[in-house]
Amino acid sequence: MGKRSQKARDKGKARRRSAGGGASRATDAGILESLPCVDELENVPSFADMGPVQARRDQLECARERVAARLGEQAAASVELGCVVRLDRGFPLVACEGRTLRAEHAPEFAKGESAEAGIMPTVGDWVAVAVPPEHDMGVIHEVLARRNVFARWRGGRRGEFQTLAANLDGVIVVAALGADELPLARIARSVVLARDCGVRPSVVLTKADRKQTAEALAADVERVHRLVGAQGDVVVTSSVLGEGLDEVRSLVPAGRVAMILGESGAGKSTLLNALLGADALATGAVRERDDMGRHTTVARMMVKLPGAGVICDAPGLRSLPLVGHERGLAKAFPEISELAQTCRFRDCTHGDEPGCAVREAREAGELDEVRVESYLALADEMRASASTLDPDVVL
Repeated sequence: MGKRSQKARDKGKARRRSAGGGASRATDAGILESLPCVDELENVPSFADMGPVQARRDQLECARERVAARLGEQAAASVELGCVVRLDRGFPLVACEGRTLRAEHAPEFAKGESAEAGIMPTVGDWVAVAVPPEHDMGVIHEVLARRNVFARWRGGRRGEFQTLAANLDGVIVVAALGADELPLARIARSVVLARDCGVRPSVVLTKADRKQTAEALAADVERVHRLVGAQGDVVVTSSVLGEGLDEVRSLVPAGRVAMILGESGAGKSTLLNALLGADALATGAVRERDDMGRHTTVARMMVKLPGAGVICDAPGLRSLPLVGHERGLAKAFPEISELAQTCRFRDCTHGDEPGCAVREAREAGELDEVRVESYLALADEMRASASTLDPDVVL
């Protein structure tokens, strides 16, 4: 899709103003004008890169029937299959067969059942989209059924989640090696969220060149392996030395989509630039006093890796609250969760209670201490939040 001419931009703004909506329409128009042109974006996945399968095309036919029932056959005929590959300030960028375009939400969709259920388009979503006559951007009529979602609690009531991505094949957790202690707690909660999404997590340890000795590096890697267990993979990288990049690419083969997570300063953008072979993403300096960085990713977006699949990058997430992720905790620590079900008391905290199967197995050396400590810390946190939001939850 080429850049819009100034005349087309002016017509678009006039059309939006004439459609009504007052200040809201004017605000949307201002946001659109501030977004980068599609032709200026690099490494944007194509329709084929997203791996469209026949099941998605079948879903599209069902969506067309629903659009026809609402708007007529002529409107339904222009509906095509697309995948949201970028989200800029609420406006999706949609990859369709043969073109990529900005899109907005159809009025009947934005105000209908999908909106009431919180199902608004996010990156990775397959959508039914059309470009009506006299319009210079697409209109999303429906979000097709999702295979899975990666979501986190957004605050408020227990069931209120922010969906960060959909239809993933994996999650890559980035953590930095360095002088400070490894962020095992952050890694553990990321693994829980990934398992709750139903995908396999992979931990990528960056900045291996900063470890002073081989022994210190090996000790850190071993602890992460013990934490993740059989539930995921661990890869050690150094973007400076170019080490481990092929192993990271192997985690996301062609036709697959993985989300990448990493707190500020973890080296996520630097890693992606190394994988892309160019400085396509902004990176921020790391403060020496606390080894933390500044948030540099401002749009939720997908990038196509040369010779590999697609990575979904999200703005730096300051927090990953574990509210409503009991299923993910059980999947991430199955051997401990299964033991917890056999404790004498249903609300056992696995401390000093009599008949605690988890404590007994721990004292007998049957459980890995790194995994037990992580499980108990996360379970305590989730128990505390559940006590106020959902007292019936037992961990």
